[in-house]
Amino acid sequence: MKVILLGEIKPLGHEGDVVEVSDGHARNFLFPQNLAVPATSDALKKREEREKIAKGKANKALSQVGDLAGRLEGHEVVLTEKVSEGGILFAAVTGKMVASVLKKDGLSVDSDWIEIERPIKEPGEYTANVNLPHGFEAEIKIIVEAK
Repeated sequence: MKVILLGEIKPLGHEGDVVEVSDGHARNFLFPQNLAVPATSDALKKREEREKIAKGKANKALSQVGDLAGRLEGHEVVLTEKVSEGGILFAAVTGKMVASVLKKDGLSVDSDWIEIERPIKEPGEYTANVNLPHGFEAEIKIIVEAK
C-alpha cells in the first residue's frame, strides 16, 4: 500500500514522502497514530499544493535575507558608551548591543548572527561580520565613541 508520510519516520522517510508499506503496517500502526495517510489522488494533489506553497515561502525568505545582506553591507553602527579615566569601556561591546542599534535603524538582525572578532573594550572603529541564514554574509562597521 502506498502512503504519504505526515512526519519523519526513521526507517521509512521524511515528511511528504510517498512510500510503499505493507497493508497491516499502514492500518495497524501508521494510520492510528496519524503518521501517514493513504496515497490517494486527492492526497497527492494536496501534497503537491503544499510543496508549491512551501517552495514559494522558501524563495521569498531567501530573497528577503539577500536584500537584508545588501542593506547591511558597509552599514555603520555608532555606539556611545561610558569610559573609565584610562579610556577603557566599563563594559565590552556585545553583539546584543549592536543588534539593538541595527533594529533602531530598521534592520532586524539576531544578536547571534553578529560575529565580533575580539572583545571591543576601547573607543574606535571596528568591523564585524553578520552571518545571515542561507549562507549570506555582510560586513558592518562599528564605531565606538566615548561618553
